[in-house]
Amino acid sequence: MKKIQNYLLLACFLAGSMTACHKHEDDANDPVITITAPAAGASISGGVTISGVVTDESLHEMTIKVTKDSDNSELFTAAPEVHDLTTYTIAEVWTPSGITAETAVTLTVIASDHSDHTVTTAVKFTVKP
Repeated sequence: MKKIQNYLLLACFLAGSMTACHKHEDDANDPVITITAPAAGASISGGVTISGVVTDESLHEMTIKVTKDSDNSELFTAAPEVHDLTTYTIAEVWTPSGITAETAVTLTVIASDHSDHTVTTAVKFTVKP
């Protein structure tokens, strides 16, 4: 009897974890990403404030990254927890390190929702040592 109870508990656990992330059929729109900083074309020295807002009926995942334009190497990445939120306010600070000359970079924010809509927004700017 104890063995059957253990199997039932395991089955319930597995069923619960497999259905924890599901599609929301009412999510008809793409996520909306608004980046308020840095401004496109800005030239920044010191810490880089990354700010904006991401909205959707039901967000699923989001990635924020800064890459070097010359070789696409990642200089900064963040994956904040946005699961099931309708609004997420971006508030990150990236302090460039190892930058020895003015460097062209791209901030990219990628957001997806539970209906498999994925949106990417990018802003190009430069950082100075």
